[in-house]
Amino acid sequence: MYLVLFYYTLCILLISVMAAALCFSTYLVSRKTALLFACAGFVFYFFDVAIVFQDDFILYSMGEALKQVHFVGAPIAAVFTGAGIIEAAWLVICSFFNEKRRLVLVFPAAFFMVWSVVVLIAIPPGPVHQFLFYSVREVCIYAFLVYLGFRYVTSSELTRDRMRSAMPLYFAALVLNTLIVTENIVLMFLVDPEVFRSGIVPFLPERNIAENMLMIACAVSAVSYCWGRLAIHFKTPPIGGSSRVDAFIDETLPRYAHFYGLTARETEVLREILTGKDNQNIASGMSLAPSTVKVHVHNILRKTGQKDRQHLMRDFSRRA
Repeated sequence: MYLVLFYYTLCILLISVMAAALCFSTYLVSRKTALLFACAGFVFYFFDVAIVFQDDFILYSMGEALKQVHFVGAPIAAVFTGAGIIEAAWLVICSFFNEKRRLVLVFPAAFFMVWSVVVLIAIPPGPVHQFLFYSVREVCIYAFLVYLGFRYVTSSELTRDRMRSAMPLYFAALVLNTLIVTENIVLMFLVDPEVFRSGIVPFLPERNIAENMLMIACAVSAVSYCWGRLAIHFKTPPIGGSSRVDAFIDETLPRYAHFYGLTARETEVLREILTGKDNQNIASGMSLAPSTVKVHVHNILRKTGQKDRQHLMRDFSRRA
């Protein structure tokens, strides 16, 4: 059983590193800052799991962990890695909504660190100490989910369309975060410490399998996103854009055009449509005859299966 746990931990570490590497590679191609934040989050999680790895296999083998089952291994490092994970996740969310206020950006990490330090100082070692120390992660995750739900309800249809692609990860996070809390309660309060000391349960209460599953869910989502971006950038390099809307269009347009088999000229016309221009303005800007633009628009609607521009724009945001 110890051997299985050993290789299981190595797999979790490997998944963290691979997800971080892919996010960073995609960032170098797309320059999307959310990917850099995601990379940092997976790196922090790697070191967070390494702390548990140390406690389970080094301290346990030396017999030191058996004296005190309910403890926080390397508390200073655990505060640092935990705050890094939470802050990275929050920055990914903020980048999606283009949130720039500094106080809002740093609040989760500050809250996390204050909570952790207070628990370390004020609560004596034991199950309650351990539970409160690790539960701040779940508190932050629940807060993020509530915030995302609020933004979904109050945002425009375009933003909701963009958010729908992340719905599977949202509900996976909701379920797994609840399982994390449940697992902590069971291992830290309901299971007799002698079970850990005797080796019947071959790991310490600070390890959380549900948390590992949440990381894997995030890694799968990140890999899927990065794979699509790298494939598109390999086929069609993006053109530059200045505004936030232009950046969104430039990032998504190559993949959308490839999906529907649009020609290069039709792709150029589609970009102008997405910026809100009518046929006359498109014709003037591209030095084309209005009748030619009309033909291109007709072909775009036909290939995408949309009946008008409004439905075309909705389909574009949904595919994004």
